[in-house]
Amino acid sequence: MLRALRRGRNHRPRMQGAVAVLDIGKTLAKLVLFSPQGEALERLERRNPPPAAELDHAGIWAWLQGALASAARRFEIAAIVPMAHGAAAALVLDGEVFAAPDYEAEIPADVAAAYEAERDPFAATLSPRLPAGLNLGAQLFFLERRLPGLWPERAGCLLWPQFWAWRLSGVAACEVTSLGCHSDLWRPRERRFSDLALRRGWSPRLGPLRRAADILGPVRPELAAELALPLTCKVHCGVHDSNAALLAARAHPEAAEGFSLVSTGTWFIAARSGGAEFEAYDPKGDMLAGVDVEGRPTPTARWMGGRAYEEGMGAHLGARSDRARLAEAAAIPTLPAFTSTPPPLSRPSAVLPPEGGEMGRGDPALVATVAALELARGASRLLDLLEAEGPILIEGRFARDPAMMAALAALRAGQAVYAMADEAAFGALTLARPDASPAPLVCAEPAML
Repeated sequence: MLRALRRGRNHRPRMQGAVAVLDIGKTLAKLVLFSPQGEALERLERRNPPPAAELDHAGIWAWLQGALASAARRFEIAAIVPMAHGAAAALVLDGEVFAAPDYEAEIPADVAAAYEAERDPFAATLSPRLPAGLNLGAQLFFLERRLPGLWPERAGCLLWPQFWAWRLSGVAACEVTSLGCHSDLWRPRERRFSDLALRRGWSPRLGPLRRAADILGPVRPELAAELALPLTCKVHCGVHDSNAALLAARAHPEAAEGFSLVSTGTWFIAARSGGAEFEAYDPKGDMLAGVDVEGRPTPTARWMGGRAYEEGMGAHLGARSDRARLAEAAAIPTLPAFTSTPPPLSRPSAVLPPEGGEMGRGDPALVATVAALELARGASRLLDLLEAEGPILIEGRFARDPAMMAALAALRAGQAVYAMADEAAFGALTLARPDASPAPLVCAEPAML
């Protein structure tokens, strides 16, 4: 189902030169339409199915075709820029998709143990060993056993943003922001494939290395005709979603020097940009180096904060927090499953605050405020791990939560905390329209805790 969530007030039928950003997140798939100047005109979205053995590539593709056809009735789309979550790829051969594993699917213990012996050391890849399939290399290793003779002997492997670019253009490629996303496939300091990827013959199957902004080609002619897209509609190589958020942050003058970004959604991903060189990576704390669009290592720390929020809120999910009640919320004990930064994919086991008290049952606004405070504490812990200095920019879903923003501003005394109105999709837009103007940042006023 398509839902138009937002339109610009000055919307005009068949706007010329619009750019469509395809945002394939873990929870939602979105198509965001922008004017050439950077104004978000419309957003269409689809909720993805719950985690399973395979990502729903067929369902997303069916939705995307409908979304593009719908958008093409109102906008002349000049370019499409894919962005997508990390630790995902699809095996393709002769136009057919043979596998697209979900990173939350477990890998058999014997396969995981054999994989451990094959990985490059953390010091080389700055990619920690993560559970399930969160290391893309572990997925590819398992696929060798699941599909012998197909992978890597015959099939190609397309990283998730480039899979959608290939679907649209027919051109295969790979790109460093997804290669460098805790994949075990890339050595960021050396700017080359890992020994693992070379030794097992995976690297030649990933497609030619291209830059995120590169135009792979026009939309396939038959697809353009079917969806009423211009034959000249260009498809860009695409980018990992957290790196798109980093591009959006760098578009602001406040981020001209060193800054830190916290991208919020299913994951809270903190990244440090500029400033002194960072070396204090701790793989046990889910710290790693991402790789930005220029190929530079980017210190990163992560927490599945959005997932913890949804599961921790329980029946109160959807309640609005209240900035004025943060001091009250700060006096309430919360559950360790939520307050501590859990390892990736862990599951909080109960609602917050503990169910059974009058406040937990009858005051959803206070529960939401407690949760907002805990999100701020989790984000601040990530920033501590990165030894963050300078301004802090918050992007995504929870940048729109005044209580979370006010609490984080209070916890980061001496650092300006800004909410970004533009989301990661704006960063992807800048790959096609480098001169697009971002919306102004909003400085958060600290609360009294």
